[in-house]
Formats: sequence, structure tokens, C-alpha cells
Amino acid sequence: MRKISLVICFLFAFCFPLVAEAETETDAEVGFHIKAIIPDNQVDKKLTYFDLRLESGQKQTIKFLIENTSNEESTYKISVNQAYTNDQGFIDYTQPADNQEIPEEFQISKIAKVPESITLAGGKSQEVSIDLTMPEKEFDGQILSAIHVMKEGQAEQEGQIVNNYGYVLGLKLTNNENEVQRKLELEDIEPAISFGKTSVVATLKNPTMDAIGHLKYNAEVKNAAGETVKEVSYDKDMQMAPLSTYRFAIDWDNERLEAGDYSLHLTVADAKDNEWEFDREFTISENEAKEVNKVAITEVNQQSIPTWVYVVVGVLLGIIILLLIYFLFIRNKKKEE
Repeated sequence: MRKISLVICFLFAFCFPLVAEAETETDAEVGFHIKAIIPDNQVDKKLTYFDLRLESGQKQTIKFLIENTSNEESTYKISVNQAYTNDQGFIDYTQPADNQEIPEEFQISKIAKVPESITLAGGKSQEVSIDLTMPEKEFDGQILSAIHVMKEGQAEQEGQIVNNYGYVLGLKLTNNENEVQRKLELEDIEPAISFGKTSVVATLKNPTMDAIGHLKYNAEVKNAAGETVKEVSYDKDMQMAPLSTYRFAIDWDNERLEAGDYSLHLTVADAKDNEWEFDREFTISENEAKEVNKVAITEVNQQSIPTWVYVVVGVLLGIIILLLIYFLFIRNKKKEE
């Protein structure tokens, strides 16, 4: 069964410019909508998502409204997902985060409890409660997460396309207004397949509980002879979620990776005049280069064959088959005569 998921996001201003896109969807197509019921301890009451300040160990129940605007009964799956940095280098909430980077007391799964799903008749609405229990340990920064509500697909037959519609409603939790000293760490460099292409991936880590925005990247890779083999710049105001890693991919432009010794010079800067510089040597082994090239180059070659080639080959095969049939027909006719 093929499945298409459409997620409509109402998120933090620095995370996604998707609110305008979401507003273009009609209730008739989506079939439901959600709305935060803003509590008194909302930090900024102009915001339409939850921006809450609570004491250490404090408990609170917050609510949001789900309204089924369709005429049919529908079931909605509910979860609260922690912020993570996706492969494109932006803060995301659409999948559960990798909790290996997050201490247990700060994992949103330990803090927020929600029902797994609710079912609503057509035209009905219901308030959904989220029980929050803040960590006993005080922290500077923020716990970023989002309430994820997905409408279950109606069609379940094999081969059918199932449209799953959903919303993401931001949930930001803080203890205080203390400023966090931003940090970035370079954990590892390795050859890899990224977006189906040969690449060298530098794994960066944000070890703080502060979200970092407006990031710009400049990277230069040199070989053992000191020659620049790759140079890339990303100037797209990218982001990193708190306590997350980002696999920064240096695209090898569909070229084969060559085994050998290399060095990486990477500069990362934000809008607050912070700048991090990393210089690291790394090695691509014969086996690593072979494994990456075997997969990525094959995929590229398959994708690079133009459609007209297949058309010409198909026509030629058709002509050959017709000629074979013709000659067999003539041969059999001569035998009969």
C-alpha cells in the first residue's frame, strides 16, 4: 500500500516558514483542524503555539482542540515529538527524535503524556489534555517539541494511495530567561551516501539546550598534496535543535570518492556573531570508497539515462521483432510452396 503523508505545520517563527502554506489548505481537503488553548502562563500570548515557563518539577495540564470538519467519523493519532535537526539542516518535529543525544530527564516522552488517539464523529470537536511534569533539575535554554496530530487514512486496500493529513503544534518549555552560551562540536568525518550521492559527511553536535538559527556553513576539503578537491558554502539560514546532531554533507558532485588522506576546514557562523572553526584530518580507506561508489555511482548512472534512450531502444526492439516475424512468415510460406 502506498502512503502519502501531508503534514501542515504551525511552528515556531525561527523554525519553518510554512504557516502561509498551511493556510492555503481548505478544511474540505484536510477535514479537521486543531487549536491551542493558551494558558495563563504563556510567555508570549500573541503566539498561537504553546510557549510556557514552568518551575522545576511543576506539573500542569494544557489542552488543545481538535475539530472534525468533515461529515465522516475520523480517528486521529496524537504524539509529542522532540525537536531534532533533519538532514537538510533545519529544525524538524515530524518524526520522533533520536533520544540518544538527550538526557532522559529532558526527553519530551518523559515530560508530556497524551492519549495515543481519539475518534470523533463528523462535525464534532473535543478538547485533548496533555499532562506536563517538568524535570526536577533546573535548566537554561528550552525544551523544544511539537504536538503531532495525524488523521488516519481511510483506504486500506493493497495498491491504493492513502492521504494522511496532519498538523504540528509547537510546544516550547522553559525554566528561566538565562542566556545560553552557544557551542558547536565536530564529532566525526566519514565518506557516506547522502541524498543518493557520493559525499563526505561531517557530524556536528549542538551540546546545549539552546536552539541555534541563521547558520551559515563554509567547507573546504584538501587532499594530502594540499590541493582543494571540494569546496561548498551553505547560506540558507539553517538551524540546529537543542541537544541534536546534524550530518553536514559535502556533495562530491556525483564523482567517485578516491581513497587517501584528506583535511577539512569548516567554518560555521550564526547571526549573533558566533563563529566556529574546525580543522580536522581524515582518511578514506579503499574499502570505504568502494562501498560508497558502488551504491551511489550506480544509482546516478541509472538516473542519468535519458528517457529518449529507452524510447529508441524500445522502437529498435520492436522493429527487430517485426522483421523476425516477417522472415519466419516468408520462410514458412516458401516451404509450403
